[in-house]
Amino acid sequence: MLVRLGCEVTEAEDGKVAVNYFVEGNEYDLVLMDKQMKEMNGVEAIRTLKTMGVKAKMVAITSDESSNEAFLEAGVDAFLTKPVKLAELTSVLRTFDLLN
Repeated sequence: MLVRLGCEVTEAEDGKVAVNYFVEGNEYDLVLMDKQMKEMNGVEAIRTLKTMGVKAKMVAITSDESSNEAFLEAGVDAFLTKPVKLAELTSVLRTFDLLN
């Protein structure tokens, strides 16, 4: 979906890999993070990125609202619910001025 919207995408198979991308000096405008991942879950990854001072907007992707509190405490900026709908993703991107 992001590619269809004209976004450049870098995928990470888990939170640890995502954190390492930033450790390596890569910069991104947006991080989409699922909660359930091996190695490092989404909540831990967002908490780590925030502690590192990463300024990218961070969006949690959840299958239910029970994860929202943990993500909020970690510093997430927005939520999307699975299955992610194009209109909702577009709205979030526009909210952060990441889409024309």
